[in-house]
Amino acid sequence: MERLEPGKNIAGATPSSGRTTLPTDTINPTPAKTHAYDTTTLSICNFLSKGWEVSILGLLAFIQQKYAFPLYMVGILSTVFIVSQISISFFAGRIAHAIHSRNVIFLSIAASALSWLVLFLSGSVPMLYLAYMFAGISSGLFEPIGNSLVAKISSSKNRGTAIGNFAAYGDMGRIAVVAAATALAGFLGVNHACAVLFASALMALLLAIFFIPKATAATDAEAEEMPIHLAELWKNRKFCWATAAGMADSFSSASLYIFIPFLLTEKGIALANTLYFNVIFFAGYMSGRLALGRLADRYGGPRILMLSKIAMAILILLLTLLTGKGMMVVLLFLLGIFTRGSSPIIRAMVADSMAENISFHNAFSTYSFASRSSGAICRPIYVVLASSVGISAVFYLASAVSLCTLYPAAKYKDA
Repeated sequence: MERLEPGKNIAGATPSSGRTTLPTDTINPTPAKTHAYDTTTLSICNFLSKGWEVSILGLLAFIQQKYAFPLYMVGILSTVFIVSQISISFFAGRIAHAIHSRNVIFLSIAASALSWLVLFLSGSVPMLYLAYMFAGISSGLFEPIGNSLVAKISSSKNRGTAIGNFAAYGDMGRIAVVAAATALAGFLGVNHACAVLFASALMALLLAIFFIPKATAATDAEAEEMPIHLAELWKNRKFCWATAAGMADSFSSASLYIFIPFLLTEKGIALANTLYFNVIFFAGYMSGRLALGRLADRYGGPRILMLSKIAMAILILLLTLLTGKGMMVVLLFLLGIFTRGSSPIIRAMVADSMAENISFHNAFSTYSFASRSSGAICRPIYVVLASSVGISAVFYLASAVSLCTLYPAAKYKDA
């Protein structure tokens, strides 16, 4: 049957002819095209991805002890991971368009499995570089594409909530998987721990292949989404302001947990006990992602982002000035809420800056590359500042940079 044009009836006449006009979509309807994903499956993948990411870095102490290499090698292996992670994230969108995002997810899990397998089989230090390169590639592929898919399949009205839930799963993975990996390394040795983690990645890959269905030509919305190039993103002012806000946010907050133990020891808290305070800080991370994403959906992302960065700056100052274990617990939990709880807000702003018929993959790849690079650059700056001026200076700088987020957030709101 011939498809009708809008405003014409079955005979092809206009409505004024007196014949009943039928809705266009009731005649030879086209099947709705959807994404072959649900946020629960993607969130579970994020739980594992973030857990593996933190675990392979957390096991560096065990690996250093096993191979008896100098401490500076820990920094080198961490750098291999970060450089691989940031570099591949820039191309993640292009890779997704070339091989489909479903295969990118599989590739990410497979890269994690390879990293654990190499660590298990490795008998020499040079092989460690390969393992940490695979781990960085895994994280760099999944993070932008996972967020892009969650943003795309979520309604713009609850996008902040969906991305916040997705990120919260990652925080739970950080806590649970790293705790399991550390316990396994302590009881079984680092080699056998890596073998167990390889088995977990292999099982996850098989389950992902089973639970993430292959999209057909009739149902795949992703195939019809138009890619967007870097030059076009540069012309999109809202995207640029959201990315600038993400860079300031990442610089001020992404690495702060590394320096919290040093600040707490200056306040008389034993170094051995600082781990528990970081767990409280991470619990704040998770709570913030769940709460602030919902508030952003209700009151607007830029507004909630600005309020959270003001709160972060105030809490950092209080953390440096006040003492007492009880006070530190409260401040660190609240600081965790406003430190990284704001990241889903910015990712939702990135998605909202794009037209719905545009693929989000390139936008999130570019954003991930920029924000992760900013987070990586801040670490040597903070280390130099802590060594030359004092640990409190790190937190003062973080507080100041967090306030720099206010300008791009305000510009985004007005764009």
